[in-house]
Amino acid sequence: MRAFALALLSLATVAVAQNCGPKYSNAVCAAGKCCSQYGWCDTGAAYCDPKTCLKAFSGKGSSCATGTTTTLKTSAKASSTSAPYASKIPVIDVCGHAQGGVSCPGAGLGGYFYRCCSSAGHCGPKNDIQDQNLYCGTGCQAGFGKCDSENKPAKPTGVPGVSGEGETCGPIVNKKCGSGLCCSGSNFCGKGTDFCGAANWCQKSWGQCS
Repeated sequence: MRAFALALLSLATVAVAQNCGPKYSNAVCAAGKCCSQYGWCDTGAAYCDPKTCLKAFSGKGSSCATGTTTTLKTSAKASSTSAPYASKIPVIDVCGHAQGGVSCPGAGLGGYFYRCCSSAGHCGPKNDIQDQNLYCGTGCQAGFGKCDSENKPAKPTGVPGVSGEGETCGPIVNKKCGSGLCCSGSNFCGKGTDFCGAANWCQKSWGQCS
């Protein structure tokens, strides 16, 4: 009987646990929860340590997501030279019939980015180095975004802005990451393999890559 109860407890734990970050399809934590460096959502020091938590994938209102940044003035000034580029990246990843009917919004010039809902239920392409067929090809969920083939938008020609750790980067916003920072495939600046590794679509045109 005790073994049965433990098994039920284990199943319940798995059911409520949530992963996050680049290793888990760029999933974002629920509101109030931090995304740890290892890709787990929860509260507390082990998850919300400002030195290691993943700001870009932490939930709205969490202590990690609301951490202060040091380059807001620089970014704001640069944005005036970045028009007509977007001022932010869509805070969305999952989509489709299995995700409560969430639709992909489209972003960037012509709405090229984040426009298709893939068969696995993710919005993309998220940058200009990803193959759009990963999202818009076979199995694309037409009712939750576009399912088409488009020419990539031209690369930004204006002077790019500069972003700090945890801030947005890439062609959608026309911003490069500051010195020593990498621009991840999901368009956020940071350090480590989650941001700098080729497996996570590090964008070498917009920051450092390992």
